[in-house]
Amino acid sequence: MPVKYRVREYTPKGLQPGSHSFYAEAVIDNVIDNHALAKKVAARTGFKSYECAAVIAAVAEIVAEETAENNRVTLSNEDGTNLVSIYPVVSGKISDVDVLADPEKYENAEVATEDMLTPDKLAWRLGASVGIKYSKQFAMNKRAQKVPYSPNQTPAAPADSGDNGGGENGGENGGEGGGNEYTGGGLGD
Repeated sequence: MPVKYRVREYTPKGLQPGSHSFYAEAVIDNVIDNHALAKKVAARTGFKSYECAAVIAAVAEIVAEETAENNRVTLSNEDGTNLVSIYPVVSGKISDVDVLADPEKYENAEVATEDMLTPDKLAWRLGASVGIKYSKQFAMNKRAQKVPYSPNQTPAAPADSGDNGGGENGGENGGEGGGNEYTGGGLGD
């Protein structure tokens, strides 16, 4: 089955010559939930679907517990090839501008120092990256089908996901090459 995409138009507000453009966006046909995933696992193994569902639910709970303990959780296939990694990510900063803007808070300091970056200035979320082998396999084996735009279609990444499109070498895109960022309690990098 081909991977579906739609073309979206970007029209900037105001007069910005040369900024009008079109971009491709993947379209998702279905979301495979734990129940459907358990049925698929049961069909490939000797386990009952309710047993598979219990294992999937336990894995989800363990991922939440382990990432809360500052651990990276990696899901791999039987030969050890990484499919996806989930891990905690932090961001935060303090700059000289921040310090100068609030002299009372920073005791009239003129430059930012490391100890000024306190826990209350940090933002935490979960990060996820897709294994490079799976990402490359997907890219090589997919067939694309353009579909007309419809507001009822589900995009590949939720609108608030901050999806950065991943990358082959990871780096700033999330490690092994998937690099989608999710916020609001979901996955992110």
